[in-house]
Amino acid sequence: MADYKTVTVPADSEDGIKSGVTVQAGDVFTVAGSGRASYGRGQVTYPDGTRYSDGKPSGAYMQPVATLTGAPHGMLIARIGSGPWLVVGASQTMCAQEGGDVIVAYNDRPGSYGDNSGEYTVVVENHGAVS
Repeated sequence: MADYKTVTVPADSEDGIKSGVTVQAGDVFTVAGSGRASYGRGQVTYPDGTRYSDGKPSGAYMQPVATLTGAPHGMLIARIGSGPWLVVGASQTMCAQEGGDVIVAYNDRPGSYGDNSGEYTVVVENHGAVS
């Protein structure tokens, strides 16, 4: 039986949010996000990294220094325990390489989360071990 939780990920939470779902190495799990948030002066973002400025699509912004460098600013990201951050976007199904709590976060530059607003609603589901 799958274990799942729904959590709110505020865009101004620099440390991320513990989902309450624990995985073991070999478990398959899904992280899926919805909603909208913003950083800076009205840069609206969605979990997949899509960005809008002044109500118009403006493409993904690749922050040179970010919690997960190489992923778009505002993208939904996740990690297991203190492991490396992983790209999630709107939805991603992965196989856990290690065990621990699944943590989800808004991708931004460390130290600059204070001007963010909004939140993503995130569902984390552990499907169990691969058979």
